[in-house]
Amino acid sequence: MAERKMLLCVCGAGINTSINAERYLQEYVEKIGRSDIEIKHCMVGDILPYKGRKNMVVVWMTAIDPTFGSPAERGLTFMIGGKKAKEELAARIVAKLDEISEE
Repeated sequence: MAERKMLLCVCGAGINTSINAERYLQEYVEKIGRSDIEIKHCMVGDILPYKGRKNMVVVWMTAIDPTFGSPAERGLTFMIGGKKAKEELAARIVAKLDEISEE
């Protein structure tokens, strides 16, 4: 059985920007009726246990770490973007997660 789908929001301190991204994405997946996606936030120093996880997209609120090896999106739009830009980013992230996920 495949691991549950996950969006991992990562920032430098795990306090502000990643929590904002997590909240927005949680509202978005509820709005579109998805209950199959787990959303977590953490600080960049705590991501090692997630390395190599399948069915996960990392939403980087800091610079993207290409060596982490997971599909990624830059999430700064959740902090500074308008409503339309945030919704477009959330849709793109969920689509990417669906694309890479094992059923």
